Amino acid sequence: QVVKSGDDALTLSGNNSYTGGTLISGGTLVASNVDALGSGDVTDNATLEMNTGGDFDNAISGSGQVVKSGDETLTLSGANSYTGGTTISGGTLVANNVEALGTGDVTNNATLELNTGGDFDNAISGSGQVVKSGDKTLTLSGANSYSGATTISGGTLIATHVNALGTGAIDNRASLLLDASGQFTVTDLTTESGGNTEIGAGSTLQATTLTQKSDSTLTINLNSNTVDPVIHAASQVSLAGTLDITGVGDVLDSDPASTDDLDTFTLIASDKTIAGDFEKLTVAGMDADLADFITVDGRIDDTGKQYELTTALTWYADRDDAVTDAHGTFNLTNADGSFAVNTVLENVDATLDPDSVTGWDGISLIKQGAGTLILNAENTYTGGTTISGGTLVATNVDALGSGDVTDDATLELNTGGTFDNAISGSGQVVKSGDKMLTLSGANSYSGGTLISDGTLVASNVEALGTGDVTNDAVLELNTGGDFDNAISGSGQVVKSGDGTLTLSGSNTYRGGTTISGGTLLASNVEALGTGDVTDNAVLELNTGGDFDNAISGSGQVVKSGDETLTLSGSNTYTGGTLISGGTLVATNVEALGSGDVTDDATLELNTGGTFDNAISGSGQVVKSGDDVLTLSGANSYSGGTLISDGTLVA
Repeated sequence: QVVKSGDDALTLSGNNSYTGGTLISGGTLVASNVDALGSGDVTDNATLEMNTGGDFDNAISGSGQVVKSGDETLTLSGANSYTGGTTISGGTLVANNVEALGTGDVTNNATLELNTGGDFDNAISGSGQVVKSGDKTLTLSGANSYSGATTISGGTLIATHVNALGTGAIDNRASLLLDASGQFTVTDLTTESGGNTEIGAGSTLQATTLTQKSDSTLTINLNSNTVDPVIHAASQVSLAGTLDITGVGDVLDSDPASTDDLDTFTLIASDKTIAGDFEKLTVAGMDADLADFITVDGRIDDTGKQYELTTALTWYADRDDAVTDAHGTFNLTNADGSFAVNTVLENVDATLDPDSVTGWDGISLIKQGAGTLILNAENTYTGGTTISGGTLVATNVDALGSGDVTDDATLELNTGGTFDNAISGSGQVVKSGDKMLTLSGANSYSGGTLISDGTLVASNVEALGTGDVTNDAVLELNTGGDFDNAISGSGQVVKSGDGTLTLSGSNTYRGGTTISGGTLLASNVEALGTGDVTDNAVLELNTGGDFDNAISGSGQVVKSGDETLTLSGSNTYTGGTLISGGTLVATNVEALGSGDVTDDATLELNTGGTFDNAISGSGQVVKSGDDVLTLSGANSYSGGTLISDGTLVA
């Protein structure tokens, strides 16, 4: 072993071959020959000065400092662990290993060349330049303050700290990625031919000048926070080569308002002028679905000081002079994907390119694919809407314009108001949201109706098409006629308005029935589902069988038709009972509520107890069953009384 002690500086200039290692315990040991320290490890607890060139692969440890002096180029290739820092006072120090310079700070007043990959987190200061060479990917993660230039001659240099590149000029001949949330500040940034400079999402650049040479690439990653210019130059900007934009899909997904007629992002701003232009614009990172109906364009603005990126719906592409032909088709192929449009979609037929290959009429919308399209605006297009796949959600009652709707998939109406567009097709209509929506048209869609929330009002007996209705909220039928759609679900059915509505299906809904106006006629004993009935108008039962739903309210019950109907519940309705046809059987003394009975056919009382409802009319009263029944009212019916079983007490 060789030990250097004491405070003095000692120079070893020979080509030495000892193998026992070197210990520097004091002063300075200067190696003026790359082989001066033999082949063993170096423990540096003071100062090791390398005033030589060549490849020094001895491992260096200890608490001391390493100094590179002289004009030559020295390469450190070992994984060193010294902690005292590195000073480069002359020549070039090449690190072929990301750990070659130990763990201390680097003071670079000449040239530091990093020909390696990995994460280099030593802080770099000084007036010297930094060169990234080799084909590997190197990350600078420290808060560096060096003022010399940075040259990327090979591989990829990634800066993950806004101060990682110091404050000097940058000459990029390979690949540079600025990837920190914040602003990088440099003097000049030049991307040479064949080079690629990439600005990561959330990163911005403040420079004195920006130069993109021919055959270079500038890549800008947008995100939802892209509001201010991504690059700001205090002086000249010179553009050429390719601009590659990524992340447009992220911006559109996070801010649906950006799908407006024309949305603009300032990518580059200059305090002076922008010379030249990009020769090519490419857009990556946008979902294929969005690319189908979003057009993206880049251009220098009229002031000549800003380079802007514009996004617009292809609905308006021709009007905005975009290269994409305008069309009204929204194709979302991803079943889990969705896209919201906040802009007003209006007729654009007058502005369409007559040579457009799309053949679009400029006034109609087509929804394709398994994904979900959400229309939020009060749209004015008049040519109709076709839903051939997935789901189209309207959050505004005017979202589908004024034309007819052909629904061959799913139309979801998450809105309130009156929707009077005619709906046809094989698809389903879904009412969602807590508002009250009225369907007023004579619709013919056959895929059924789902009411998941709020109230769906049908003001036309054909408003819900021909399919079944699954009602898990409120279905209000404010109409007359024969409604034969099957109704299921946990929700309530309300009959409103003055007309007479007939329910003829065998329904299974469980939420009960409210009759607030007109007449609700049940022509099937199961027409009113399984829930209670609140009758505040007229309930007409033109059916036979056993009706055991509880009936309350201020309204009247009418038994019509030739069949025999049994009421078996303990009912509380007060509006009276009219028997106009057939036989009405009460198997509970309270089955007919508390009002008077007008019997113009047959009233059969198959029960016991005291029946004190007044009975009038031309019909017959029959006492059946073996119970004892007392009639206590002053009755005026004229059709006679038949006691077929049990006891009738008058």
